[in-house]
Amino acid sequence: MNQYFIDALYVLYPQIVTTDDLEAFDVEGNLVEYDPVAVQEQADKMSCKATAQQLLSTTDWTTIPDVADPAKSNPYLMNQSEFIAYRSQVRQLAVNPVVNPTFPPVPTAQWGTV
Repeated sequence: MNQYFIDALYVLYPQIVTTDDLEAFDVEGNLVEYDPVAVQEQADKMSCKATAQQLLSTTDWTTIPDVADPAKSNPYLMNQSEFIAYRSQVRQLAVNPVVNPTFPPVPTAQWGTV
C-alpha cells in the first residue's frame, strides 16, 4: 500500500486504526472490509491535490507584484500573466482533485531588463 492509499483508507473508513499489507483492522483487531476501488479513487484524488499544491508552491514567487514591475525589479518577469493562468488551472485541481489529472505545463519565465 502506498501512503495515499493508506490515508484514503482512514478517510473513507474512520473505524480503521491499523493496516497490514492489504488488510485493515478496527480498534478491537477485527478485519474491516473495504472497497479497494473506492479507496484507490480517493487515493488518486489525494495525490492529485498534493501534486497541485506542490506545483503552486513552486510558482508562488510569480505572484509577488514587484517581480513583474520593471520600475521595482530588474530583471522583471515579463510573462506573469502566463503564470497567473497556469496557477488558476492548477488551483482548480487542488480544490477539485480528479482521479486522472492532466496538469498544464509550467510556463518558462521570460525576463526583461530596464
